[in-house]
Order: sequence, then C-alpha cells, then structure tokens
Amino acid sequence: MFNRRLLAISLLTVSAMLAAGQTAPGQDAAAETDPVVVALHDRATRFLEGVSMGEARTAYPKLLAGSPLLKQTDAIKELVQQTDELGTKYGRSWAFERISAKRAGKDLVLMKYLYKCESFPVVWYFTFYRTPATGETGTENGTWRVVIVRFDTQLELLGL
Repeated sequence: MFNRRLLAISLLTVSAMLAAGQTAPGQDAAAETDPVVVALHDRATRFLEGVSMGEARTAYPKLLAGSPLLKQTDAIKELVQQTDELGTKYGRSWAFERISAKRAGKDLVLMKYLYKCESFPVVWYFTFYRTPATGETGTENGTWRVVIVRFDTQLELLGL
C-alpha cells in the first residue's frame, strides 16, 4: 500500500510541475539556457550521431579530446567494442534524446541521454568536468573534459 501511495504522490507531483511549466525532476531548468550546457550537449550529440552511424572508433577520441581517459587505451578499446555491439544486441539506433542535464557546482555537468534502438533503449551517461587553464586556478576559464562516459540498459534507474 505504501508503494502505491508513493507512486500516486510522485505522479501528482510531476503532473503539477508540468502543469506549472516546471522541468521534470533531474532536469535543471537553467540547463536549457546555460551556454556551457548547450555546448556540452552539442558535443554529446555529435558523439551519439557518430555512434549511430557506426563510427564509434572515431567518435570516442573526438569526445574525449583532452581527457585523461584517452590514456586508458585498453579500456577505450573495450568500450569501442561494446559500443559497436549495441546494434547487434538492441537493433539499429533510430533516435536519441537528452533526458537530463544538471550542473553540480560550477565545474561539473552531468548528462543522460536515451539512445533509442529498434528492440530496446540504452541510457548514455556523460560527466564533464572543467579543469583550470594552465596556470589559472579559481577562474571561470578552463577546459571542459569528459571524466565519465558509459552506457547501460538499467532503465528503472531513470525513475530515481
């Protein structure tokens, strides 16, 4: 009974927020107009477009430019292989959409995308971190780098 009440309250809360023109939970309303989030969204979009076209091998280095993750060559090679297998496992990708974008402080942006395949969707996670420009600390300048990129099919986690 408790779970049904919680579900009903959650649905009412989301409905009220949507009716009021607010953003759904997990989606930062300011992210829609934040120029940093918009630029990082473009970067993630170009990556997902490349993956959709079967170009994971070239899409990863572009996404990870300047990231310490590029030094983990074996891990990247395995990630490329797993990404290439998405089409075989879940069918051809036909679309993707951002389902959340959230800033955690000034220097961290978390994004989630729903990657829609013919048989089953995949959730992509991107975490961008701004590192200071060389010799600069505590400034607004700096380079946004991917520090986490991953995907999974745990759709139920999207509801948390």
